[in-house]
Amino acid sequence: LMAPEFEAAAKEMKDKVRFVKLDTDKHPEISARLNIMGLPTLLYLDKFEGDEEGTAAKAVLKNRIEGALRKESILALCEHHFFGGPRPDQL
Repeated sequence: LMAPEFEAAAKEMKDKVRFVKLDTDKHPEISARLNIMGLPTLLYLDKFEGDEEGTAAKAVLKNRIEGALRKESILALCEHHFFGGPRPDQL
């Protein structure tokens, strides 16, 4: 259900946003660290550059959505979170 929508959004934004799938069965420790309880879960993460030299970049959670979304909603949220677009009224 969600996979084709995710794939289509990833293809459309391929040079702008990195889309990553996580197999929660194969990587339960990462799933636990990210607090993924239900599937599908979409995490919109951005990179935060540390202020101090020598500190590693960290991921910043911009949004978490549990449940399936259509391609248009995924794209609208990417535009909002990463490119300053308006927050979608409906998902």
